[in-house]
Amino acid sequence: MDFCLRIIPSVATASEGNEKILYQFKNYKITKEEISSQSNDIVMVVRPSMQFDLDHISGIEGGNIIYSMWEGYLKKSGTKKFMDYLSNRQFTFYNIHTSGHADTKTLQQMADAINPKNIVPIHTFCGTEYQKLFTQPVVLLKDGESVQIK
Repeated sequence: MDFCLRIIPSVATASEGNEKILYQFKNYKITKEEISSQSNDIVMVVRPSMQFDLDHISGIEGGNIIYSMWEGYLKKSGTKKFMDYLSNRQFTFYNIHTSGHADTKTLQQMADAINPKNIVPIHTFCGTEYQKLFTQPVVLLKDGESVQIK
């Protein structure tokens, strides 16, 4: 297998005052030199802020990028710039969307438990189906549309 990157959103870092979280993983630290020497055996999670680090890792050209977030983020200038950077390093792009979202049954159980005044579907292609799935009123919004909550 070629070197593989998986892009994720920013996580807690020392610069954000979360040193304790980082120290939990100190036994698993791997150096740039180790990544270079084992590049065919490594899957690495990255984000655009790590471009400087990637600049200093040799032997990763021609690897793979697994992009699993919402495609709309690819239009953001920072993400686009990072993807262009990886493309220039001959990475192959794979868009494989994954989700940490709950399934329908779990959403129904949650709605029944908290009994909200309204349900606003987000991050879905099937927002109109919510009216069939929930007993609570469903408020449908278009991308970019706002609603004021009282």
